[in-house]
Amino acid sequence: MINYTLKQLYSFEAVVRLKSFTKASKELFITQPAVYMQIQQLTQNIGSDLINTQGKKVTPTYIGNKFYRTCVEVIYILEKSKSEIEQTLDPEAGHLQIAVATTTNSFVSRVLAKFKRQYPKMTFHLEVTNRKMLLEKLINNNTDLVIMGEPPIEMNLETKPFMENPLIAIAHPDHPLLLKKNNSIKDLNKETLITREQGSGTRITIERIAGMEFNSDIQINSNEAIIEAVQAGLGIGFVSKHTVKLELESGIIKQLSVQRFPITRHWYVVHNKKSALSPIAKRFKQFIIDSS
Repeated sequence: MINYTLKQLYSFEAVVRLKSFTKASKELFITQPAVYMQIQQLTQNIGSDLINTQGKKVTPTYIGNKFYRTCVEVIYILEKSKSEIEQTLDPEAGHLQIAVATTTNSFVSRVLAKFKRQYPKMTFHLEVTNRKMLLEKLINNNTDLVIMGEPPIEMNLETKPFMENPLIAIAHPDHPLLLKKNNSIKDLNKETLITREQGSGTRITIERIAGMEFNSDIQINSNEAIIEAVQAGLGIGFVSKHTVKLELESGIIKQLSVQRFPITRHWYVVHNKKSALSPIAKRFKQFIIDSS
């Protein structure tokens, strides 16, 4: 019979997910030797190597990868049970795990601040990341709610659109295209175009709807950096209008008039259909819908 402890499960899951004994020890608030000892004991209990280490690189073995998926499921159930017990004792408390796309960060942060004032005993962890990581979290069911652009229809998700998200083209205030009342896509294709990385929701939407082909090697993984690049005169950028409200008002960047723009899409609040939302997650989901 294979025996293992919860400490071993938590240690193994953290090491594989973070690909590092050092990072795992910091997250778990225990020493690195203690994490290493837990993995050694787990390896002995199972009777097979679970992790390969080459220098600082840590990867799971074939059996380790299978066992990792089990760890993720067990830890999720344990944490969910803990949260439900806490909220049964105090319905206005509980912990919320939320992951958001970078384009939604400023809006969600404001809503979270209002929600926290209404439910001061609740706690939350907010992770701002790219579309690829958001989809991984939904697949692994290791976050309560995700706020993102259009979700993939092939995944088993519960989705709710709650706010329009217009995508616009932005330029330096002295850019000559600002003199034209209605630029074409052909006009833009002659310029240096700055966009998000391959696979981002913003880029996918612009390529699909506007039919644009990005012609430069300038790919940036945050909206803030795109705005700074446009301010520096590097080229034309594409962002959610919600993320540049202050910059447009101050005049440090300008919105270009372009055919097919703004491209209007929506932000969605999303979770895995297999996930039964905790009371605090249900409340926040409704709160963010009502706040839009």
